Amino acid sequence: MNRRNFIKLSSSISITTITGLYLPKAVFADTDIINSSLAGKVFYTENNPGRWAKKVNGHLPTFIKDNNNIEITTGHEMNGYEHYIIKHMLFDESFNLIREIMFNPENDSPISNHDISQLKNKIYALSLCNKHDAWLNAYNI
Repeated sequence: MNRRNFIKLSSSISITTITGLYLPKAVFADTDIINSSLAGKVFYTENNPGRWAKKVNGHLPTFIKDNNNIEITTGHEMNGYEHYIIKHMLFDESFNLIREIMFNPENDSPISNHDISQLKNKIYALSLCNKHDAWLNAYNI
C-alpha cells in the first residue's frame, strides 16, 4: 500500500485505545470484544487468560452495581511499585473510553467508582497490572 492510500485509510478509521495500544474500531465491529481473537493475546479475560491462566482471580475486574453507580474492583494486592494495578478504564458498549482512574500503589486499593446513569446495555472494565498486563471484563447494565 502506498503512503497516500495508507494516510487516506487511516484518517477514515476511528481509533480506540487499550492501554496505549491504538487499534481501529473496525476490529471491534459486530463482535463481542470479550470473545474476539484479541482475547488472550492483546488483553486477557476470564475465558481467555492466555499465558496468565493462574492469575485470573487477582487480575480480572469485577463489578458491584448500586443504582446508577458501578464499583469496579480488582482483587489484587498492592505491593508498592513492585507489583500493582496501575489503573482501571471504563468503556461504554461501543468501546469508547468513559473514564480512567490511576492508582498510587503506595496508598490506594484497586477500587474505582463510576456514575453509569448515562450508559446503557453493556460496559467494559479494563484493569492494568504492571506485571500481568491488561484484563478485560464486561457487565450488562
